[in-house]
Amino acid sequence: MLVTTEQKKKYIQATRLKNYQASLKLEGLKSSTTSEALTKTQILQKYQQNPQLTES
Repeated sequence: MLVTTEQKKKYIQATRLKNYQASLKLEGLKSSTTSEALTKTQILQKYQQNPQLTES
């Protein structure tokens, strides 16, 4: 049973990631394990360094 707010936040974060990975799998896409370890700031920096990746 989840009692504290911190426990609830951790559960939601873990569930959200699992659901996202399951969605990718259902769509036939593979997720890279390195993206899980990156923070939001690191991801933004990655795409700012490679502007051709962000242009669509």
